[in-house]
Amino acid sequence: MEDLACLSPPERVRRWAQLLEEVDSRIRERAAGRVDWVRLKLNLIRKGRAMEVYSAADAAVRTAAFVAELHRGGLAEEVAEVLPSAEELVRACLAEIPIPPERALTRVVLDDLDVTAIRNSRQAKILVEAAEQHAARLRDPRLAAQLRRWSSLKTRLV
Repeated sequence: MEDLACLSPPERVRRWAQLLEEVDSRIRERAAGRVDWVRLKLNLIRKGRAMEVYSAADAAVRTAAFVAELHRGGLAEEVAEVLPSAEELVRACLAEIPIPPERALTRVVLDDLDVTAIRNSRQAKILVEAAEQHAARLRDPRLAAQLRRWSSLKTRLV
């Protein structure tokens, strides 16, 4: 793999996405060794975060989406040994929400907000939606309650 550090941030993201797409095709095409390919993809997402290809929020969303896709596709049981738990996924997403629940916006006041507030609200919504994909599998009642609280505020987020 070439040295990604010398590439521009958009080019780094593009190259990393190509790599992840290649791993995705291996996961879909090959039952033999699928656990190893899933493990590799999860490690690549973590490594992408460490190399600043992705922000922590992006990595949390990508991981949550990937695991949700495996569940929807019926592959999660086959690779369960390497998957993060629903608690880990939801906790990672909620930890990256850049605003407290009481700062959830209403769409009525958007004209009065600065760009940062709008971006934070949008990121909160993306993270909540990523976490919600794992709500049915949560075992921790406090974490489930925290996610329900954010879910109830989702209509106020942009």
